[in-house]
Amino acid sequence: MTPPPYVLSQGVLAAIGNALSHAFAIGIGASHEASNPHHQARPCLPSVRQRSKAQRPSEGHARTIVEGRWGMCEFTGKCANIIQSWNPVVLGLLDSLPYDEEVVVWGRRWIVKTSTLGERHGYGVYACEDIIVEDSTSCRREGPTLFPYGGPIYKKRHWNMILRQHPEWKTFALEMDTFASSTRRHSDVRVIDGDPIRSGNIAGFINSTVGTRPKRKANCEWVFVEGPPLAPYGETYHEDHCMVLATRTIRSGDELFTHYEWN
Repeated sequence: MTPPPYVLSQGVLAAIGNALSHAFAIGIGASHEASNPHHQARPCLPSVRQRSKAQRPSEGHARTIVEGRWGMCEFTGKCANIIQSWNPVVLGLLDSLPYDEEVVVWGRRWIVKTSTLGERHGYGVYACEDIIVEDSTSCRREGPTLFPYGGPIYKKRHWNMILRQHPEWKTFALEMDTFASSTRRHSDVRVIDGDPIRSGNIAGFINSTVGTRPKRKANCEWVFVEGPPLAPYGETYHEDHCMVLATRTIRSGDELFTHYEWN
């Protein structure tokens, strides 16, 4: 006996029809969005913190090359951003200092040549004119102004970071806030990089009387000066500085000497 054909109920047919309609509608919608650029999914943007981190150059990859006394020096990391550019002209100094050639600095004539202490001491600074110190000005810090101790100024902690990468840079460093006339706290000590090669600092060639044979007498000294220097240099340089003053009469041909000890 042949079984009767299976007939779906109206409820089952309705459920199947609804499912097919829903599936067809989803397919049409997805196809429509793909063909319409206005309905493309937006990319996921990074947060402000993520974007700043991605766009900021990494300090670990920073790199700066500076001319030093013994050739080119490369600084990396934070030091690459700490190293300062310096224009000696703003403080009345020369962009470069020739040897064995007369130059004019701060209105007076000088020459840098081999020191009377001998070649192992390197160069010294000689006066090319008389600089008279009156008896009434024999007291310290009252003698004629010669020229400043010039160079870029660094915070002590930044300077220590520089020395960790290039220890030889300490040769002409002057801690300007260690002088008696400075009122800065010890933690705020600033350092002048007075290397003549980098800063045109003629004072860097002044030799010390310490350990000299025969014993030399100091004829100048370094002093701390708060605020800008005298006119016209104070018009272009507005910072605290250190100055070289004559403490006794200096004759033409005399080498400058002062008393200091390098650490």
